[in-house]
Amino acid sequence: MRVNRLLSMLLILSQKGMVTGKELADHFEVSLRTIYRDIEKIGEAGIPIASLGGRGGGYYLMEHYQVDNLFLNKEEANLFLAVVNDLDFLFGKKEAFNDVLLKLGHTWKRDSVAADKWSVDMSHFSMEEELREYLLLMNRAITENRLLHFEYINRNMDAACRVAEPVQIAFTSGHWFLVAFCRIRNQYRRFKLVRMRNLTIGEVFAKRAASREEIAKTIEASYQERGVTVTLRFSSRIGEQLTEYFSKESITKGTDSQYIVVKSFPYEEGLLKFILGFGKDCEIVEPHFLREELKEYVRELMLSYNG
Repeated sequence: MRVNRLLSMLLILSQKGMVTGKELADHFEVSLRTIYRDIEKIGEAGIPIASLGGRGGGYYLMEHYQVDNLFLNKEEANLFLAVVNDLDFLFGKKEAFNDVLLKLGHTWKRDSVAADKWSVDMSHFSMEEELREYLLLMNRAITENRLLHFEYINRNMDAACRVAEPVQIAFTSGHWFLVAFCRIRNQYRRFKLVRMRNLTIGEVFAKRAASREEIAKTIEASYQERGVTVTLRFSSRIGEQLTEYFSKESITKGTDSQYIVVKSFPYEEGLLKFILGFGKDCEIVEPHFLREELKEYVRELMLSYNG
């Protein structure tokens, strides 16, 4: 779209200072003739653009001219740039992503102090390449209303084939998720990306009318049905660190300096592993059946070391 190209061209000139016609033509994948016409249009709009011939020459904006940003102040721009820059591992050299980065980066020239204030890493140590590939596939499927086919590692650690109508890509609690209508379960579900395998795009589907709020309520209700409310007792030694794992509202301090946490969890093997991660500083108070399951789990675990 020409208007978008003219805006991006203006931002490039503002950021880089001096740019040749060939560099602009290569960036936008258009002819030099098109670039010449665009430069002319920018000049007609009253923007003081000039050119310098010969080696080292090119187009540039006249001194003291600044393309003001009407939406972000300096602090806001630095925060956005910290997030967007750390998404580079996902999108690499994709033109659309780099144009967004250019528009944000132009807002304020970041000094080293401002650049060091924020750092955001949303990669995943076990599947960085798959993360990049899967997120791009999911984004395309949502844009084009296409089904997604994949294998999913369920709560029993079994791989099951799923067919889903994608709705949203979400990043929460340190993990990426796909929000979608699962045609196998006939319900909206939230799939953790690290449990997905062999993701492929399928045929076009008719989008459902449910709103994001309705979908969120459906998913939450499903978690409640499949969840279990657990009461945990923690020692005073680890008590001050509990806010790293639980909300403040779920934590209470007893008279014996111990801490009590009451929280609903998905009922799956991962729950026992999570609780065991606290070692001797954590004890299951309720429910009783979960205490017994944990004992059995530990007994089976010890068998591996009795040989």
